Amino acid sequence: MATDRRDDIHAFRAFIDEQLGNGLATLTPAKALELGEIQNPSEGEEPETVEAIRRGLADVEAGRVRPAREALAELRRKSNLPELS
Repeated sequence: MATDRRDDIHAFRAFIDEQLGNGLATLTPAKALELGEIQNPSEGEEPETVEAIRRGLADVEAGRVRPAREALAELRRKSNLPELS
């Protein structure tokens, strides 16, 4: 049975060593784990991600979009955050 890279402690150690070598020694352990998961998705996550991207591109092509400023302003209102100046 093959071990998923995401669940391989040796692969994670190599990932951490690489990050430290790239000057990212300021990463918290939680951020390092999150970054490792992003860079090493499980086999089931990749098709879901690709499909989500396809749906997003289809929305753009069909004109089902709105300006980012408008969407961010709505999020700020819903979250009771101040408007940007």
